Amino acid sequence: MVTSSATKIPLCLHSTTLNNHNPKLVHHPISYNPLKTLLLYSPKTLSTLCPKLQATSNPQNFPVLTCSWKPQKEIPKFFSEKIVILLVGSFLFMGLRAKNAVSVSRPVQESSVFETQEENSEEEEEMYVKFLEKNERDVEALKTIVNVKMRKGKTKEALKYVEKLIDVQPREMEWRLLQALCYEMMGQLSKAKMLFKEILKQRPLLLRALHGLAMVMHKNFEGPAVFEMLNDALEVARREKRVNEERNIKILVAQMHVVKGELEEALQKFQRLVKENPRDFRPYLCQGIVYSLLDKKKEANEQFEIYRSLVPEEFPQRGFLDDVVLAAKTETREQLEKEFKTQFSYKT
Repeated sequence: MVTSSATKIPLCLHSTTLNNHNPKLVHHPISYNPLKTLLLYSPKTLSTLCPKLQATSNPQNFPVLTCSWKPQKEIPKFFSEKIVILLVGSFLFMGLRAKNAVSVSRPVQESSVFETQEENSEEEEEMYVKFLEKNERDVEALKTIVNVKMRKGKTKEALKYVEKLIDVQPREMEWRLLQALCYEMMGQLSKAKMLFKEILKQRPLLLRALHGLAMVMHKNFEGPAVFEMLNDALEVARREKRVNEERNIKILVAQMHVVKGELEEALQKFQRLVKENPRDFRPYLCQGIVYSLLDKKKEANEQFEIYRSLVPEEFPQRGFLDDVVLAAKTETREQLEKEFKTQFSYKT
């Protein structure tokens, strides 16, 4: 198995057309090879967009599991999907195992498809690079090149285009989040930390920025300071009576205990979250994964069953979450621990 500090998530841009003055340049979603794009992302997770979380089956009621930007902005899917699943958060790395299992079961059928996709990616990148020579401020072209560069693990090259996006759209928060993420992926933790803090000055309860800062601080050996930072944000949410943000931050706190290997503490926090809202499927899924890490298969299966009974069939990321569950149920404890340690090893 190939390991990396990346989350392995599908990658494409949501744009439909590029520029009206050149209709031949039509953007098509980029497919990806889950076996060849392992260096794309670090384990960031978060997002918030929808109305307050309520005990219904409407997927729009799960804010940390839906994009925090408006669909018409057509933000790169490589970014939206990597932060689209807060509650799974730090467990996203297990999703690749399930994806790999599917790929391995169909090697002959898919290998030629993947090769074709990679070739198309090369051609598309070249096309958009040439297009940008004359249209350097075209947002759709910039997003496409960022997407392709990230797919190839060329984070430093992608960053150059991300910063061009910031220049073109300075008020767009998503590009600033992506900029911080790129620096974190490149191991420039001080720079990433500074950028996440700048974002939080403007949006103190922006969950993606809180999670990004927490992960950078964790990798920078800042220990208890991670929880002090999150608890400060939690107090702000309580003081301002931001109920939805308060719950999401609580989930993030529990998540960070898992990242630090404090599994029993994480379980206690997830259990309290269940008592607060037994209809929210997220803590059950997280508990199932933690029990899997503890090699408590019976308890894990019980939590996964509750998760399945609560997660809406129409929920957009259900298929991916089910892959995560499958991986957690089929891996041995040793495999899970090995992958977990690899995923959250410190950067130097």
